[in-house]
Amino acid sequence: MADLDFETQLARLYGQAPAFRDADLFAQQVTDRLDRGWALRRVLIGATGVVAGVAAAAQLVSARFSTEFSEMSHEGAQQLGKLTQRYDQLFTLGGSETLWLAVALAGLALAFAVTRLMDEV
Repeated sequence: MADLDFETQLARLYGQAPAFRDADLFAQQVTDRLDRGWALRRVLIGATGVVAGVAAAAQLVSARFSTEFSEMSHEGAQQLGKLTQRYDQLFTLGGSETLWLAVALAGLALAFAVTRLMDEV
């Protein structure tokens, strides 16, 4: 049978964290590092939100204007058809969605690289 006094003393010793001389300095360094990372993440998330909002607004405006232009006249619709045909030729490698996805992934890769670099510094 185990000694109950020994068990309670052992449990009490393991329940208390040891005190180190530089514990306050370590806690401050960890806090500063975490705060710096969150500030950078907030900026990156905000910037990607702005870019996504601008892209969505540009697509909505271009879709609205293209329908209005096509309704103006037959001649205007033919010119608009030529413009959209040229636009589509630029993205024959998979469509504009592929281009936007590639831009988004490149932006994320850059954001992760910057975050990693900031952690190392």
